[in-house]
Amino acid sequence: MTRSDTLDTIAILDEQQLNDPRTTDPDKKELSSDSLSSLDWKVFVHPQGSIYFSNGQIIADQDVRDPEILHGIQYGASLLDLDAWDLDGSDKEMEVQLNINNRKECSFTLFINHTHCIAAHAYEKARNEALGDMDPETLNRRRRLYWNFMWTHSAHRPCPARAIPDACDALAWFYADNLISGTGSVVPFSKTECEELLRRVKEFERVLRVFLPCYDNSSAKTSFLCWLLREICSFRNAEMYGQLTRGELTDRRQDQYTQHKAHSNSSARPANFILPVLHLIMNCIFFGIPHSYMRLVKQSFEYRGRLAGMQANWETYIDRLVREYSHFLLISTVLLSATVGLLAVPSVSRIVELAALVSAFSSLGSIIIGVFAIWRHQAKFRATDSFTYMRNAKHNLLGFYGHAMLLSLPPVLLVWAIIAFTISTLAYALDSLGGHDTGNRIVIGVILAIFVCILGTVIAALYTLTMIWTYQNEYWWTRLGRMLTKGILHQDKRENGRAVV
Repeated sequence: MTRSDTLDTIAILDEQQLNDPRTTDPDKKELSSDSLSSLDWKVFVHPQGSIYFSNGQIIADQDVRDPEILHGIQYGASLLDLDAWDLDGSDKEMEVQLNINNRKECSFTLFINHTHCIAAHAYEKARNEALGDMDPETLNRRRRLYWNFMWTHSAHRPCPARAIPDACDALAWFYADNLISGTGSVVPFSKTECEELLRRVKEFERVLRVFLPCYDNSSAKTSFLCWLLREICSFRNAEMYGQLTRGELTDRRQDQYTQHKAHSNSSARPANFILPVLHLIMNCIFFGIPHSYMRLVKQSFEYRGRLAGMQANWETYIDRLVREYSHFLLISTVLLSATVGLLAVPSVSRIVELAALVSAFSSLGSIIIGVFAIWRHQAKFRATDSFTYMRNAKHNLLGFYGHAMLLSLPPVLLVWAIIAFTISTLAYALDSLGGHDTGNRIVIGVILAIFVCILGTVIAALYTLTMIWTYQNEYWWTRLGRMLTKGILHQDKRENGRAVV
């Protein structure tokens, strides 16, 4: 509903309300006869659907059709000497918001200066003359009060002239900061959100009213712009806008990030005497796989000043887990079928049977954990789910270490299943050639040679693919060559010394 649709039906109290017996108190009669007449109140409807009341000077969120509420507001207004505002023209664009408590006493007062778009809880701080004494911090805070007021009371006045230029200026910088800082940007809106907001704000510009006249008297437009400017002012207040030099601001942000990261690491770190045992288990039994999930978890839970960025990281984290577990599930299922086929062979040796059973159980464990993890993760994209997940993962018995080990169980069990299946297959091949004649020994030797070659190739490939992501100044073969060279030179020196003697 626009201002042109403002309900004039309550002028605001009708004769029955004015003649209500509850208003026959002498004090109330005196109030009803002063300049704050109840007959010029009007009701306005916010785009959200709520109503508020105004008589040109006073704004009330409570229903002034109730005589007791009206009396409380009139009594509070009588203490403010509002008639003095009209003596000089400087304060004619001022309003005051009054609310009363349950005891019908005025409990909230906010003075609004529409000329300079500022608001304060004291009249002297909202006057035109006070603007020259404001530092950037104070001006930003009073602007925030003003935009917050206009966001919830947008139907009785036109949109302030400075709303669109201020919004465009702030959004232009937020967009630039996203381009400059990338994922390290802490502005309240992402690059995509800035683009969308800039498009919407530009639709409201005066030059476009020829094409979009529907926005001329739109209270929804005013609410939108005032909400946007309130968020901008809130962000600036949190970032100490206008108070620090460039170097101080950079140091402050870096200190905040460092403190947050140190707090996160300390809260997710188990006791020091447990760490060596955990590292031994993670590197030997779990093949170092939990370290990869540890980095993934920390990156996904990292807060850089924007909740939308955390939500995007959370969605990426869930998508990656579901995709990886789906791949592990497929491989484990195929491996389980092959292991069951090997167990179906009659008269196999005990070592073949034992290794095949270990492989089958490991594959089953990987399948069960993978299926359950996919089921529990794939639908949890809400922000509340992410915060609950983060808190529980951070504060469990072993912190992120324990959670990373839990996440790595499907691939770890799959690796153990592959190792056990390899042992059972090799044992079966050697057992099937149980004779001791020369031909069988040659075949066994060939099989072992092939196995050793394939095993060496696999280990070399795994090592290379593991270390290729880590920057190294020197490779292991260069270190080995240097050590051999030093050993040879040292041996030559010793031999030369003995020859001289």
